[in-house]
Amino acid sequence: MITAAPFTSVEPVVSAQESLNNGCFCLTLDKDALARALDFELAGVQLSELVRERCPYVFAARPVFVEAAQARRIAEVIRAVESVVALPAYRDQVLGAAPAIARLGAAGPKGVFFGYDFHVGKDRLGLIEINTNAGGAMLNAVLARAQRACCSVMDGMAPTLLDVDAFEERIAAMFIREWELAGRGRPLASVAIVDEAPEQQYLYPEFLLFQRLFEQHGLRTVIVGPTDLQWRGGVLWAGELAIDLVYNRRTDVYLEESGS
Repeated sequence: MITAAPFTSVEPVVSAQESLNNGCFCLTLDKDALARALDFELAGVQLSELVRERCPYVFAARPVFVEAAQARRIAEVIRAVESVVALPAYRDQVLGAAPAIARLGAAGPKGVFFGYDFHVGKDRLGLIEINTNAGGAMLNAVLARAQRACCSVMDGMAPTLLDVDAFEERIAAMFIREWELAGRGRPLASVAIVDEAPEQQYLYPEFLLFQRLFEQHGLRTVIVGPTDLQWRGGVLWAGELAIDLVYNRRTDVYLEESGS
C-alpha cells in the first residue's frame, strides 16, 4: 500500500543529532566485522560474498541520526494513521473497494513487518510509503553486530549483542503469533518462504537468514517459488513437506497472478 504525503515542518532544533550528522564518523560500518557476521550466520555458506554480488549497496557506510523532535513527530503521524485505520467506517470503505480476498481472515492474522517509510530532512519529514511486508529486518540484525562506536557520545546508540538476540526472538515470535491468530489448534511446524525465482531475488541472502532463524526455532523451512508448491488433499505441499505457513515475499499482494 503506497501513501504519499506532503512534507510537514518540524520546529528546527540545534541538537546533538544534527552535530553528529554533520561531523561525526565514530559509529561506522566495520566491513570486515560485517563479513564475519554474515558468514557466521550460515555455516558453509559464503553469505558475505553473496551479499557483495547480489546487493552490494544494501548497507550504508554510516548511520543517520534522527532529531528528537522528528522522532516525536513520526510517532504522532503513526498514531494518527492507525487511529483512522481502526475506524469501522474507514475499514468498510476500503474493503468495499478491494478484491474479495482482502476480506479473508480480517479478524485473524495481522501480517508481518508492517512498516512506515519516512524521509527526513533538516527540519522536515515526509511519510512516503506504508509497507505491509517490508524486507530488510534480518539484514539489519546482522548489521547491528558489525557496527562499532568509539566515543562516549555513542553510548546507548549502538545496539548490543543482547539487543540483537532479543530483536531476532521478537521476529520469530511474530510469525508464531500469526499462526496462533489464524486459529490453528497445534504448534506451527513448517514455513515456506515464497518468491518468484527466489535464488535470483535481490534480497535472497535475507531469505537464507530467515530460513536459519526459523529452523533455530524448530520450524522446518524451505525457500521456493510458487510453482514448487502443490495443493493436495486440503494441504499445501512443497515436495514431501506439508506447509503450515507461507511467508510470501512476492509483490502480488492480492494473489491475482496465475502463479500465485
